[in-house]
Amino acid sequence: MTRNPEFQRQIWLNWRPSVLVVSLGLCALILALPLTMASLDKRAAALGMTALIGLWAAAVFYGSMLAGRSLREEASENTWDWQRLSALTPWQMGWGKLLGAAVPAWLYALWFALVVLFVSATWPEISRLGGLRLGGHAVALALLWGLGVQAWAMNSVLVAWGQSAKPVDSRQAWLLPMLLLLVVVVNPVFVEAYKNIFDGSGTPFLWWHIDIGYLGAAYLYGALLLALGLLALWRLLCTRLDVRTLPWAWPLGLAACGFFMAGTVAGNADWSGHGLKAFCGITTLFAVAGTALIALLHMDGHLRGWRQVQWSASRGRWREALQALPLWPVSWLLALAVSILLPGNGDKDYFFFLLICLHLLRDCLMLTGFALLAGRLRSPMGVFLVAWAVVNIALPLLAAGVAGGESVAIVQPVAGVLLGGAAGFIRGAMPWVSLGVQLLVAACWAGWVFRDRVLGFARENGAKSKT
Repeated sequence: MTRNPEFQRQIWLNWRPSVLVVSLGLCALILALPLTMASLDKRAAALGMTALIGLWAAAVFYGSMLAGRSLREEASENTWDWQRLSALTPWQMGWGKLLGAAVPAWLYALWFALVVLFVSATWPEISRLGGLRLGGHAVALALLWGLGVQAWAMNSVLVAWGQSAKPVDSRQAWLLPMLLLLVVVVNPVFVEAYKNIFDGSGTPFLWWHIDIGYLGAAYLYGALLLALGLLALWRLLCTRLDVRTLPWAWPLGLAACGFFMAGTVAGNADWSGHGLKAFCGITTLFAVAGTALIALLHMDGHLRGWRQVQWSASRGRWREALQALPLWPVSWLLALAVSILLPGNGDKDYFFFLLICLHLLRDCLMLTGFALLAGRLRSPMGVFLVAWAVVNIALPLLAAGVAGGESVAIVQPVAGVLLGGAAGFIRGAMPWVSLGVQLLVAACWAGWVFRDRVLGFARENGAKSKT
């Protein structure tokens, strides 16, 4: 890491001897409060809790702010183009900014961590439970989850940045890390892990039928948060730095989420022995949600992406065509493949997951058609949302009011199921025929727009180049 040019640059920008003095002074002032305000028999406990809260605040809140700010400063100081032209790889830039930009936050975390370790080694109540070992777990979890949230803070800036010239402001960039922190705070796995640290209990927690305990689960899911954050950071920096990569990172992340969550569900009594079914079902849901999210977030880049795909394919550069492909078809294919592999072909779960995949394909074709009309429509996103609301909300409600609840499963099969339609409606031929007709109409419309905006654009440019 010391040979990483981006890390050295961030250290040069953020490190000053005064930072060391100020961080030590502020930490001492904060830690002096419980020593002066708590009673004599409770000072050690108050000091340890204050240090632990300060450790989390430094690693998560302050560290996330500094990590996200390092990306926004690249645009505000007009240095991003120089980064793009440099020999830095996205991996070097990601780690350099993640560790180097948050150096002040890591200093605060260091002082608070030392106090946590000191109290855990000297306080009799904790010493009897394990002392320094348990204090080390408390510090390690805070650092692991803090580093993961910092990575996602940088991802939040890059996602909201999109294709625009300037990144989003700090309030928008904080949205994703705050949501992640909320999940951490209310997460029973995380809360139970710290409870086990401080009371010495070992509550069982099954993951793929292996008892790893809540402490092990906290490490496991913290490692998942960090790994997915780094994978997403690498992929987004590749896009921002114009480094072409094959679309493998996105489906891999979705499958990893499905695998980790299925391991937890498989330990439940109702799912015991159904690990493959849990993995297929949960991965399908993750892939479906990821497809919808990535299609909406990257809507402004669909036109350029499909034109690059067509240009590369027309010259036989299939690798470049795959690299330029928008990500939603990749995750949709993952959802379809996993739903087909779902055990129990013929039961209601199998048909329901397959129905969701086909329904999602219809909506993504609609979205692609409106996205390809960028430049002709003032707001392709707004028009698509109106069309989606009409097709998915207004028409099913209208059908329910005119012909009863059973007609909803024909007009909109997924809405019919969610509104109480039985599995028999799904197995019937009419809902599938209706969805097939809707898919055909959406595909024809998207194909017609593709022919005009992508193939037509290629013909016009070809004619201009010849003249």
